[in-house]
Amino acid sequence: MKKEITNKDLLNFKKDFDASNLNKLASNSVMRNGVKNSAYNSYIKRELVNQFSIEVKNTGSITNQKQSGRCWIFAGLNVLRGIAMKNLHVKNIEFSESYLMFYDKLEKSNYQLEAVLDNLDETDNSRLMDHIVSLGGQQDGGYWHYFVALVKKYGICPIQAMPETISSSSSSEMDSIISTLITKDTAILRNRYHKELSKGSSKQDAKEKVSKLKENMLEEIYRVLAICLGKPCEEFTFEYQEDDPVKEDEQEKKVKSKKESKEKSQFRRLVTTPKEFYDKYISEELSNYVVLVNWPLANYPMNQTYTSKYVYNVVGDKQNIFVNVPIKEIKSALIKSLKDNKISWFACDVLASSLRQDGYLATEILDYDNLFSVKLNFDKGDRMMLRDSLCNHAMTFTGVNLDFRNKPNRWKVQNSWGELAGFKGYYVMSDNWFDEYVYEVVVEKQYLSEEVLKALKTTPIELDPWSPVC
Repeated sequence: MKKEITNKDLLNFKKDFDASNLNKLASNSVMRNGVKNSAYNSYIKRELVNQFSIEVKNTGSITNQKQSGRCWIFAGLNVLRGIAMKNLHVKNIEFSESYLMFYDKLEKSNYQLEAVLDNLDETDNSRLMDHIVSLGGQQDGGYWHYFVALVKKYGICPIQAMPETISSSSSSEMDSIISTLITKDTAILRNRYHKELSKGSSKQDAKEKVSKLKENMLEEIYRVLAICLGKPCEEFTFEYQEDDPVKEDEQEKKVKSKKESKEKSQFRRLVTTPKEFYDKYISEELSNYVVLVNWPLANYPMNQTYTSKYVYNVVGDKQNIFVNVPIKEIKSALIKSLKDNKISWFACDVLASSLRQDGYLATEILDYDNLFSVKLNFDKGDRMMLRDSLCNHAMTFTGVNLDFRNKPNRWKVQNSWGELAGFKGYYVMSDNWFDEYVYEVVVEKQYLSEEVLKALKTTPIELDPWSPVC
């Protein structure tokens, strides 16, 4: 074929299209019903049954991030409340996502301003500056290590202590204001620095002068956040009914009436701070978690730890460590964790082969290949390297179904899109989808194989922030 498309090429394309009656049938269906409805595979639902041989016993109520990008916070808090419900002996608790959102945006803003100050001599259009100007508090998204850094520094509080607001649930208007402020501040810092240099100041003196401007800039960001989200909770009173702290296996053997259960409950009241609450009920267990990733790319060796530059939200955090392992190692650790009644945070490409309202994450649920007579699937590593697929959503694993060979064939997922999505907020994931589109899973060290534990001791390879896996 020549470089340009010719009339002869167009005639051949049309001829090939018209030669197949299936193309006409597919065209009529898609033009009438849309792509997804026409590609829907009804038969696969018979295999993706919403039943699981292993399930976490108590996962709490379904939450809803609404029109915000806080999935990583919601998923992280779902993990923490699993720990808190066990330690407090309660059936349900929801922690304030708005509380962590406030400090995440303030910390991200500070991190971006510090990155600007550290790179004042960087040219305006460099790749690094392009990355730095996209770091700020206007971004809702985040990672597991962002979440850990926030809760370690600021703790957590019940949602009653800092409820949702219009701006936390639908963040675009607030984000736009913060974005403009951060961009303006970046311009002020860089312009003032070069102005000081032009007056004969040394680079060190010029940087010290412009650094003094940061405090007022952050005060403005704080003001916007406090107006939109409310001032963050400093102390709270947590009142709750403590359920009978009997072991799960004993509860299953013991038949209780509603009256007996009620009599066993006891009213409790805690007066504490978010940090004190976290330190007492959460911190010890959270420190054991490890980020396992599956990056089957060339030049990214397996059983190796990695870190990345400028992928943080809190200045001074050094916890951005992850270990690249085969997908079977992730599944093995995850199954052990689920058997032990533990919820696990994970990140994936939720936009691929998924049906949001129906509640399915399955490579087989949308048959695009037969609809268009093409082959869309290709190597997972190539998809990542070429940015065709990437992490764009975080959720939690709460169950798995093991077949007669003791192999997983489907997974239970708790989402943060409310009870009207999926199976009252839960999703069914096929094992094939797990292989193709799950990239990160967080589990405790005790569930890792000796090989993975050995890999954790390797010296981390530092990646550029624009790496395809960051």
